[in-house]
Amino acid sequence: MLMTNAHRIMLAAASALVLAFAATPCEANLIVNGSFEDPAVPVGSFTNYLAGSTAITGWTVVGIDSSVTSGSFVQSGITFQAQDGAQFIDLAGITSNSQLSGVTQDIATTAGDVYEVSFYVGSATDGQFFFASTVGLSIDGGARMSFTNPTAPSDRLDWERFAVQFTATGATTNLTFYNGSAANNYLGGLDNVSVELVSAAVPEPSSAALLALGAAGVAAGLARRARGSR
Repeated sequence: MLMTNAHRIMLAAASALVLAFAATPCEANLIVNGSFEDPAVPVGSFTNYLAGSTAITGWTVVGIDSSVTSGSFVQSGITFQAQDGAQFIDLAGITSNSQLSGVTQDIATTAGDVYEVSFYVGSATDGQFFFASTVGLSIDGGARMSFTNPTAPSDRLDWERFAVQFTATGATTNLTFYNGSAANNYLGGLDNVSVELVSAAVPEPSSAALLALGAAGVAAGLARRARGSR
């Protein structure tokens, strides 16, 4: 059966409506510089940043200090390789190992949408300065959640992935990562931080119905116009 212009118009309108409801969320990472690659630090070494510093692209240092570390840095027989890229951040810094130290970043969100933040915690041990690491995470100033990677080899970093979902309450959401390791532990490895949209808020039923009725009305009007023009 041949398709008339009216049929084509109605089909196009219906297709547009379906696409409006079936659009899949964008999977782009909302975090800036999640692997701490910028700025580059000396190869085989590290750069320590004090609280208030915004020199780590996308991040602000909180507490006392944190250190961006080269993945080829070696100490106490441990190679501190990055989980992703060439660098990672040691939230413990080099001076105090304070549990108030860390980095923070605001990301753009939509109220009601569900997001997932994922990251890796790096651990190693030499029995003196470095032990299994703990990283704390606070979302929008909420209670700190602790994530410990208990696997701590003596020759390299072990990286373990963690993930948490949250529902945004506004146009921006704050994520703050803290050193959660003990005061005698000089290691709070963090790398490959990512935030992705899991699901968008579902429109209210009344809004969806109005949208459907409006689209149907437009399609019907265009169809009548098309029939009249033949």
